[in-house]
Amino acid sequence: MNNGVINSSEKLREYRGQLEEAINQLKDNLKKTDSAIEQVGEKWKDDNYKEFQENFSQDKEKIPPLCNVLDDYQANTLYDLEIKVRDLEDHFFSC
Repeated sequence: MNNGVINSSEKLREYRGQLEEAINQLKDNLKKTDSAIEQVGEKWKDDNYKEFQENFSQDKEKIPPLCNVLDDYQANTLYDLEIKVRDLEDHFFSC
């Protein structure tokens, strides 16, 4: 039964990879969305678009810092945890 606990270095490595992939997808999707909104702006030139674009711009500014925090978490915190778990596995399974 999966209780949400990752208790092996292999599973931590897999999770780190999944998190890194999700971060990259988020960055790519933000670029695609930004580009799509620019294309829409070429045809939709009224005040509603201007308001929409301003709101989107404010919201999109929150994405890169979030990606940075998540990337730092997976590259440092989770990596350090993976190493510690691997060391424990090596210690206990070598006895």
